[in-house]
Amino acid sequence: MFQMETSPKGGRADLKDDEIARWGRSRNEGYRKFRHGFVQPAPMFFTQDHHPLQICDMYRGRSAFLICGGPSFSNIDRNVLASPGLLTMGVNNSPRTFRPNLWCSVDTPDHWIRSIWLDPGITKFVPICHAAKKIFNSDRWTYMDQRVGDCPNVVYYKRNEHFRAKQFLWEDTMNWGNHKDYGGGRSIMLVAIRILFLLGVRRVYLLGCDFMMNADSTYHFDQDRAKGAIKGNNETYQKLNGWFTELRPLFEQEGFEVFNCNEQSGLRSFKFITFADAFAEAFGHMDNVDLDNERTRGLYDTKSEDKEKGIGK
Repeated sequence: MFQMETSPKGGRADLKDDEIARWGRSRNEGYRKFRHGFVQPAPMFFTQDHHPLQICDMYRGRSAFLICGGPSFSNIDRNVLASPGLLTMGVNNSPRTFRPNLWCSVDTPDHWIRSIWLDPGITKFVPICHAAKKIFNSDRWTYMDQRVGDCPNVVYYKRNEHFRAKQFLWEDTMNWGNHKDYGGGRSIMLVAIRILFLLGVRRVYLLGCDFMMNADSTYHFDQDRAKGAIKGNNETYQKLNGWFTELRPLFEQEGFEVFNCNEQSGLRSFKFITFADAFAEAFGHMDNVDLDNERTRGLYDTKSEDKEKGIGK
């Protein structure tokens, strides 16, 4: 029988790792940013074979830019948005014009460009029921042999279709609006904001959030919309305005803030902030470090106790 070899005296660094791991803050209390003190939170994210994936709170206290589909995103300086240290999340086909760190979707995978699925650099959040579905090659207009579950860096979640503001942040599935039995209206934006909250993000800046659509103004990527779809989207925007108005005080009660970087947006539930100010706030987490001239000399060979004393400055 195979028996793992163990050392009775691990190295000091190894023992320190073990000590910190055993002390882990979520063992009895749940995640630090969760409201329900001594209750272990339900699993929120999964592998494709339904094993819990513990990634909640991994961006604790940070800011994120949420890139929606509205044409106003074309006015954003994408070189600035791509700066190291900024966290970005895209939805649906928005990565066609900007490659984000994170991405999420709700609808079937054949709606989205295949480069999203094939890109290991994008963490993808997808309903778990889509794991076995094929991805689509929009250039050749044919399904590929690859399925969502074959793609790299995919995280799965579970959905619900009954919006209730008071439990939106705490329920154990991701709400994306209402089924027609509850009045209708569904949006990936709800899921994206909930995921960012669970990941520990506490300031969200909305980009391309226009909340108005017509035949001449649909998305910042190439996509036509029929009259019925335009009408349906505009009706959903009205519902979302009401839902986000309900949610905002509940968000702020938890120290979770959402800002809209489009002053002309039809979404009036959140405060406006310029993209320049949002960038300055978000990049502040990087301590305004000069990335081109950040010092490395002396880091390897100066002892920790000497660094404490300022030796080697």
